[in-house]
Amino acid sequence: MEHHDMHHDCDGDGGHGHSHAMVFHAGVNQEILFNGWVTTNALELFGSAVAIFLAGVLYEGLKYYREALYVSSTTVTGDSQVNIAKNECGTNTNCRGPTVVKYTMLSGGHFIQTGFHIVQSTFSYILMLIFMTYNVWLCMALVLGMGLGYFFFGWRKSSVVDSNEHCQ
Repeated sequence: MEHHDMHHDCDGDGGHGHSHAMVFHAGVNQEILFNGWVTTNALELFGSAVAIFLAGVLYEGLKYYREALYVSSTTVTGDSQVNIAKNECGTNTNCRGPTVVKYTMLSGGHFIQTGFHIVQSTFSYILMLIFMTYNVWLCMALVLGMGLGYFFFGWRKSSVVDSNEHCQ
């Protein structure tokens, strides 16, 4: 019987040289999203944390912008003309206050919202993957960035519950 040397995968990483433990850690050697985004010292980790912090702020801004765009393009006040869809006041021309108008499926506004939804979904999953590095510093940067973003943009939202939320 012939004996063959076999590579044993003792690290559990498939022989690729990288292992991602699913526990929180505070190390500076971190691979983030791509093979080329690797931190090897505290300064690189800090720079990545700053970028992730800003991404969290921008994500909250995108959520606010989508809502503001929707509200501004689907709400008219008082006696304004509405040609997108039938408004809630029906034919009553004396209707006062906000009048809600919904998009139609083939309207330009719905196409724009669909594009923003794709961007927001992708952004959300990318941020989730960053959190799943389990690096305490990166997780903290992301949460603090999203918190600051909510502080800047959340007070202006018309709803507390976000039905478009994906991963958070």
